[in-house]
Amino acid sequence: MTRVWLATRFPRHSTPRPTRIWRSLDRLSIALLVTGFVSRGGRAAPTPPPTPSSGTLSPTARPLGEPRLATNALAVLDENIPVWKRELHIPHVGIALLERGHVVATKVYGPEGKIAPVDTLFNIASVTKVLVAMTTLKLIEEGDWELDAPLFHDYVDPEVASDPRHERLTTRHVLSHQTGFVNWRWNHPTGRLTFDFEPGEKFQYSGEGMEYLRKSLEARFEQSWSELARDVLFLPLEMNDSRHSWDGKVDRERFAAPFDIRGEPHDVDHSTSDNAADDVVTTVGDLGRFAADVLDGGGLSEELFADMVRAQSEINSNSQQALGWRLVSGLAHDEYAIQHGGNDIGVAALVVLLPESGRGVVVLTNGDNGLYLCNNVVRAALPEGKEIIHRSYRSSDVTELPDVIKVSAETLQQYSGTYEQPSGRVVQIRARDDGVDLEMPGTPILRFYPRSANQFFLYDFDAELEFTKDPAGEIDAALLIEGDNVIRCERKS
Repeated sequence: MTRVWLATRFPRHSTPRPTRIWRSLDRLSIALLVTGFVSRGGRAAPTPPPTPSSGTLSPTARPLGEPRLATNALAVLDENIPVWKRELHIPHVGIALLERGHVVATKVYGPEGKIAPVDTLFNIASVTKVLVAMTTLKLIEEGDWELDAPLFHDYVDPEVASDPRHERLTTRHVLSHQTGFVNWRWNHPTGRLTFDFEPGEKFQYSGEGMEYLRKSLEARFEQSWSELARDVLFLPLEMNDSRHSWDGKVDRERFAAPFDIRGEPHDVDHSTSDNAADDVVTTVGDLGRFAADVLDGGGLSEELFADMVRAQSEINSNSQQALGWRLVSGLAHDEYAIQHGGNDIGVAALVVLLPESGRGVVVLTNGDNGLYLCNNVVRAALPEGKEIIHRSYRSSDVTELPDVIKVSAETLQQYSGTYEQPSGRVVQIRARDDGVDLEMPGTPILRFYPRSANQFFLYDFDAELEFTKDPAGEIDAALLIEGDNVIRCERKS
């Protein structure tokens, strides 16, 4: 059906909002690893500086139920972001800080210590998924879409048409990453879209699922996704610089072009097309307005908002998947955090929100090493930041470290070489004195440490690396592993 949408379709405060403390006072699966979304388990060259330990980061004593941003958060970031940018070879960094549901600071740090225009455009990679999730939930709130209705009534992908499980696939399965699909079909051993398990059975991060939802919505409303997102999300929130589809030319002078791990520009096409999993181009101001809307209830009923932030599936013992968002619960003051990040070639972005107190952090960067900086900003800006970052990506206790064993230089050297993922993405592995480094386009250098002669781990992420041998005893592949997710990288040289 074709609908005519009005910019005022979702006026703020048009529905009851969940009770918030701040109202009464005034957020990697292996699929993420291969797209570059990993925590500080890797190391860029040179080593990124540690999060400042200054006493200014410690929250002052406050009454229970009144958590705030870290003391002097903006001043601490002003001091440290230029240092992190220089060390990590990242030209542009945009931040937005939110407190009590409002944006209290928006800033873009440019090259050579200069302040860049606040309307600098960034690609936000997989943070796109939460924009799509909120757009979809707003449609559900208006009664124009159904959370638990099967999607096959509107769309069926030809590659799963013969599998009866497609008739049980719903929007809830997509937004909670329980579709049964891998991240992208070309990473599946069959090279096709395939159900690996029954929808709703367990968590498995999937961009394919988000694209399935987009095509279903487009079929129902007979509109492109750009048109739907514009009318349902961007116009009502005055996100005037946000777009799903961009030719890479309009406002090109404002765009923070991508840079690699050593600070060299990536030679890539900057244009984007409608995709529910990736590639929204926006500004830190627009994304700050989006974050404030989410903290304000997103135009959703209390019931639907509660469903959005409820654990739908378990990622690991420290975090769960909600609808669109990753959930970290059990923080101090009965807080919880919802967050989502994204990484692509020359792109790293992160949004962390604490709905009970109305606090939040948005970080956008244009460098392969950007994830380190995103994590550092969250650690610096929020008293709970260290715990949120650790629990988002590791299943261990925040104080728990795996044991590292000594492996001979000869053994490590045999792993050095060029490998290739099923998608064709090239992976370089290089031996070092105490482990191996893994490099691939769009990610920081990942520093793996040995837990056995052929198995390696990242300190702050659950992903592991394992090497296999052919019958002749030669290294033939490197396996990127997290839980049941395995991507085999064939050795090429």
